Amino acid sequence: MGGTAMKKPFYSILACINDDSRLAKVFNEVLNKLNLARITSAPITFEKLNKEDQRQFVYIFYESCLWELYLHSVIDKLNEWQEVIHKYLAEFGGSWKYYASATRVDCIREFGGEDSDYNEDGSIRKTGITDEELGYYTIIRDLVKEDWIDIVQDTHVNDLTGLCSALGVGANISITDIIKDVSGVDIPMYKKDEHGNMVQMTFAERVLLNTDKQCEAEDLACFVLTICQAIQLLLQKIRSLDKFKDNKEELKNILKAVKYLLDTDVERMIAFK
Repeated sequence: MGGTAMKKPFYSILACINDDSRLAKVFNEVLNKLNLARITSAPITFEKLNKEDQRQFVYIFYESCLWELYLHSVIDKLNEWQEVIHKYLAEFGGSWKYYASATRVDCIREFGGEDSDYNEDGSIRKTGITDEELGYYTIIRDLVKEDWIDIVQDTHVNDLTGLCSALGVGANISITDIIKDVSGVDIPMYKKDEHGNMVQMTFAERVLLNTDKQCEAEDLACFVLTICQAIQLLLQKIRSLDKFKDNKEELKNILKAVKYLLDTDVERMIAFK
C-alpha cells in the first residue's frame, strides 16, 4: 500500500499582499524573506507546543503571525485613510458636522442606538443634535479609532526588532552552506556570464553575493522601521486636529502623505508639514 505524501500546513509561508501599490510590492519582498522564520518555527503537532525546548520556536512563529498581520494591515489602513478622506472632501465638502451627522444616522440604522437617539414615534432623531453627540462620529474618530485595538496604531519601532533580526538571520543562511555542514559536500553555485552561459561562481563571488544579501536585508529592515515611524507621525498629526473643525487643508496634506507612503516616497512624506 502506497504512502500518502504529507501536506504542508497552510501557515507554512506568509501570504502575499494583494495590492498594486509600490509599498505592497516592497512589503511582499519582506514577507518572502521572512518565510524562513515561519517555516522553521511553525509547529506541526500539538506535542511540539508543550515541549520546553520548543517554546522559543513557538514564540517566533506567533511573532511571525503578527509581522504578517502588521504588514497587511498597514496597506489596508493607508487605503482606508485615502478612501475616507476622499469621501469627506468630495461627498461632504469637508464639513465635519455634515459628515458626522450622516455617519451617526448610518451607524444607528445599522447597529442601533441609545434611547435618546430616537423620537417618540421610533424614528431617528435628526434635529437638535449637539456637538457632543456628534463627537463619536467625526472623521477624526474614523481615522484614529482610539477605543479599538489596532495593530497599525499600536505598533512602534521597538516592536519590530524581531522582524529585523529575522531578516538578518535569513540573509546569513545559505542552503549550500547547510548542505556542506550536513554532508561535507560543497555544492557549486552558478551565474550567467556575459554570453549568457552558466559558469561556476568563484569563492569571492559567493562571498560578494552573501554580502549583497545582508545589505538588502538591512535596507529592507530600515525601510520597514521608517514606514512604521512615518505612520506614527501621521497618527500624531491626526490626533492633534480638533475634531469639531473642518480641517480641510490639514486632511488634504495627510492625503498627500498617505500617497507618498503608498508610492514609497518616504522622504517627501517625512518632510511634509
